[in-house]
Amino acid sequence: MKKKLNLLPFVLLLAFISCSAPGDQKENRKQRIIFPITEVNSDEIPIGKSTIAFVGVSLIDGIGESSIKNASVIVSNGIITGIGETGILQIPEGAEKVNGEGLTLMPGLIDAHYHNAKNFPTIYLKRGVTSLRDPGIWIEDYDSQRQNGDPLPRLFLTGPHLDMPPPTWPKDCYVVRDKAEVKAAMDFLIGQGSTAIKIYHRLSLGLIEEVCKIAHKHGLPVTAHLEITDARQAILAGLDGVEHVTSLGTALISRKKAEVYRQRIMANSEERKPGRYEMWKDIDVNSKAADSLINFLVEHQTFLTPTLGTFEYRLEPEKHDSTAAEGFTNMMAFIGRCAKANVRIVVGSHGPWSKYNKRGWTYQYEMELLAKTGMENMEIIKAATIENARFFKVDHRLGSVEKGKQADLILVEGDPVADIKAMYNVKRVMLNGAWVE
Repeated sequence: MKKKLNLLPFVLLLAFISCSAPGDQKENRKQRIIFPITEVNSDEIPIGKSTIAFVGVSLIDGIGESSIKNASVIVSNGIITGIGETGILQIPEGAEKVNGEGLTLMPGLIDAHYHNAKNFPTIYLKRGVTSLRDPGIWIEDYDSQRQNGDPLPRLFLTGPHLDMPPPTWPKDCYVVRDKAEVKAAMDFLIGQGSTAIKIYHRLSLGLIEEVCKIAHKHGLPVTAHLEITDARQAILAGLDGVEHVTSLGTALISRKKAEVYRQRIMANSEERKPGRYEMWKDIDVNSKAADSLINFLVEHQTFLTPTLGTFEYRLEPEKHDSTAAEGFTNMMAFIGRCAKANVRIVVGSHGPWSKYNKRGWTYQYEMELLAKTGMENMEIIKAATIENARFFKVDHRLGSVEKGKQADLILVEGDPVADIKAMYNVKRVMLNGAWVE
């Protein structure tokens, strides 16, 4: 699909840099000006032309520690142009007014880990997910959805993930065997407009380091499904993010047990499905090893996308695998400890499929599960918005309700800070200052 040059992200980048502290500008230019990250469908998203005023809302701006009552927010030409107290903030003449009584206005949700199913990006958008990252599919696999006229969220696609032979998901990966093939793959992915790089669990530590080195030269974050590679080693090799709580397991057990597990999975990738529960069942989440890993994640500011809903297991009459149930209980407890220690947790749905919730509501359900770990509701909301924007390296224009940012906004009935289940009550969605009907 041929793309036209869209100057809006560049304009927003320049505005962001001009507002930065002088000491930050060199680093910002290095990471943002030279290689700004732009969603692959940027030119296909309409920009709202109207001036819209949200009046009397409860505002969650994504950066504060509490909601702001009786707030007003003005949007003009796709940009947030005013924020203030209702009755004090001047509303432009002729603006469309939206009565915010009983409603919470907040940034659009950002999904860090979404796997595609037909029509569901549109469904996700209507349920409040205004941006998503698909970490492992060929970019052209979205072409039919981009061409059918349905509204879509911002698509931050990685292209196929990188794996070594034999690949776990042959149709969704790019197989590499050495540094030369890594370079060829990276040239292709960067040339296609990939917004991040995803590596899969068979990739060797040396090739992880090579991927990170090339990606970082182009300002791209690298994230990984690890599972058989020690997370500390991969992070020291340059990894920015870790996908799935299960990717941390081998860093929490003895080297001998980790090596036995690694060889088991290398021999048969399907063994990871029962094997991860068997491993997590015996993990002591309050051990010194757990303390050490949590401190390491905090120190290195690594983003963690738990995708708890993917691994949830409940004991039921027809499901009586106590190993899986105990393993998942420990996964939840470990994420709770991570949240309490301020590990950079972000929200990813893993796609529309769900064992225990309605199909297509997996993002909101993941927020519920995070709340069950003990994570505070406001922190979950930040993980879903501004923290994900930082993970995507687009927080200068998305992820919070701030003057000058693009107007990706949702109206929720009720108060999600008091009850995270209010996130199911999405009443209206705005993308780029335009209503999603």
